[in-house]
Amino acid sequence: MFRLSETISLRLPRETIKKLRELACKEGKDRSTVIREMLENGIEEKSLDQAIELYQMGQVTGWKAAQIAGVSLWNFYKTLSEKGVLIQYSEHDLEEDLKA
Repeated sequence: MFRLSETISLRLPRETIKKLRELACKEGKDRSTVIREMLENGIEEKSLDQAIELYQMGQVTGWKAAQIAGVSLWNFYKTLSEKGVLIQYSEHDLEEDLKA
């Protein structure tokens, strides 16, 4: 699959650069690959956190939150359970999920 990409630049403290270099060496990867993987993981985690927050505030159903997070409904509920978040599911939520 071909993905368009864009080059960005950022300033990092020397200690962070040193740690990135060490990680890249340990994993046998170049520094750009390690940074790209870390950013992708961070974006996934941030999306999940945002979805959980919306779910907890009652602004979205579990199904919609799972879609926002980019995970299956099963994995979303599993994550909620692991984080100790109360799973809320009402008749209204069921109706909304059935419409989706």
